[in-house]
Amino acid sequence: MLEFSDVTFTYAQQTDPAICDISAHIDDGEFVLITGPSGCGKSTLCRCINGLIPSFYGGSLAGTLQVQGKDAFHTPTSEMAKHVGMVFQDPENQLISTDVQQEIVFGLENMGVPRHLIAKRLEEVLDTVGIDHLRTRTLSGLSGGEKQKTAIAAILTLHPEILVLDEPTSELDPKGAEDILQLLKRLNEELGLTVILVEHRIDRVLSAVDRVLILDEGSICYDGNPREWISQVGKSIPLIGIPPICQYAMQVSMTPPQQTIPLTIKEGRTMLSSFLRNSKPQNREKSVLPTREQTPIIDIKHLWVTYANNITALQDITLTINKGEFVSIVGRNASGKTTLAKVLTGLQQPTKGTGHICGKPLKTSSVEDIASHVGLVFQDPNMHLFADTVEQEITFMMNNLGFSQDRIDSQLEQMLTQFHLHEHKTTYPRSLSTGEKQRVALASILAAEPKILILDEPTRGLDTSLKTQLMDTLSTYQKKGGTVLLISHDIELIAQYGQRVILMSEGKIITDGEKHDVLANSLHFSPQMNRLIQPFTKYGYSSDILTVEEALGEKP
Repeated sequence: MLEFSDVTFTYAQQTDPAICDISAHIDDGEFVLITGPSGCGKSTLCRCINGLIPSFYGGSLAGTLQVQGKDAFHTPTSEMAKHVGMVFQDPENQLISTDVQQEIVFGLENMGVPRHLIAKRLEEVLDTVGIDHLRTRTLSGLSGGEKQKTAIAAILTLHPEILVLDEPTSELDPKGAEDILQLLKRLNEELGLTVILVEHRIDRVLSAVDRVLILDEGSICYDGNPREWISQVGKSIPLIGIPPICQYAMQVSMTPPQQTIPLTIKEGRTMLSSFLRNSKPQNREKSVLPTREQTPIIDIKHLWVTYANNITALQDITLTINKGEFVSIVGRNASGKTTLAKVLTGLQQPTKGTGHICGKPLKTSSVEDIASHVGLVFQDPNMHLFADTVEQEITFMMNNLGFSQDRIDSQLEQMLTQFHLHEHKTTYPRSLSTGEKQRVALASILAAEPKILILDEPTRGLDTSLKTQLMDTLSTYQKKGGTVLLISHDIELIAQYGQRVILMSEGKIITDGEKHDVLANSLHFSPQMNRLIQPFTKYGYSSDILTVEEALGEKP
């Protein structure tokens, strides 16, 4: 049981509270979703539950919080850890060992758990989380999603009563995310574990939770069940990424919204069956890739990458991308997407094969040469951040490239405004939330106006509004002649904004084509609307519908 009473917390050297007058009661066994705009206080709220505030984070604190009958603000974190397990937004913040197996058992060993019990719990979580094949791998060699699964496994071995997860699926592919959510649901339903989940990707989690708690500017603006929340969005509650299937139901339903809002694909097919059988869908034009200048800006042939441990990350990759294209790259975790990004920026030399970026040969060009043409936004924003202030971070690359002061000042002002960073202009970047760090990293790369922009999971930590602004920015960048490579697990985002999509698996390119050809009718990579529509294609609906707009008959 958790009981927040008028909890307010302000970080050191900050003037505005991160959370303000929070009062809420969470019963044992509940599955609660906490969501809200980026920077609204979600992570701060989580840090209170396990005692990291005030033990680790300095600042001004008021109010009380009881967790399983203990005063969370005055109980040692070592004691709180026996009751509350937390999976951080950034797995790097909690991985401390050298390999997966040692990381998972580290907490148990420190608690003095007997060896036979450690061995038993290790095998249980390896199977439960589906990472038995990773047990001997070094943490440094894992993908972001594999690190996230390892962090979750390490917490589960401790058998906490309350599990707090801060965006645990943000770095996972669709199947990996679904596996984690099904695991959390099973832990909640079968073992009675209280689950508190922070997420921006509402379409992934809404059907699993009992209750939605929404924060806005540090305060609770909604606390209730999912269907009631959906029916009230747009009134007094901020718009936070309503799942496509809910959007569609609200647009076509003629009855009171709360009675017809589906939370799962199966519910959608049942609730909307009559409408979909009897409506007359308009003929939709066949989608084709936009005509672009046929000037190869990325051209690689038969490229391989094999790491020192004999793990082959890329196999026989042949790829041509023309100037001005917008290409989305999808695939399971560890399919080679990030390695490909590193090759294209000179950070990883290919083992064999040839390639040219902006006319420069990969094998003989330095990282500095390529960096003047290619900008890379890393999967982990901490890899970008080294300056003392946000302003210095954003202007660093422009100074290195010799931009004039007037141009630097203009670009800085534009980036601060575009990414809502004015209030953090003089802030130390690493003290920001993960979503805010991601925005700083994006701004620092975009400000330099590279010819090619590669983004590796750039929407992690961003709310719907900021995602829309990012995609508008990328669209403008593309219209000016820029080339975009977007690596993402956010299939709904790609379905909405993507053009050409590349599907990778086990280091190979499996499919490369227009988004409807690649995403439609896929078991793991099709968006919600495509899965909803499939049984109704015999009534005239196209089998490659991807979005709400397309289902309503609008042009793609």
